[in-house]
Amino acid sequence: MRSLQHKRRVRDVGRPRLSLVTTSAATTASAWQRPEPEHELRLNFRELALIYKSLQAAKTLGALPPQDELLDDTIELVEQALNRAV
Repeated sequence: MRSLQHKRRVRDVGRPRLSLVTTSAATTASAWQRPEPEHELRLNFRELALIYKSLQAAKTLGALPPQDELLDDTIELVEQALNRAV
């Protein structure tokens, strides 16, 4: 059993990993206008392509309303990121 667990760990080493990086937001003078924290998400090309295909599938299958602006905007944003990566 011990050797099986070791083999699994070795295989996982080459897998791409997602990482979420938080950045500190600038402080404002007013406590009423606190900015939302910013987050940076790093994806490799394959992960980004998979997200794009999943969004397209959700749109094609009608999982969301046909005129869903958030879905269309997200697809456009992922397309732009893919184009920059190429």
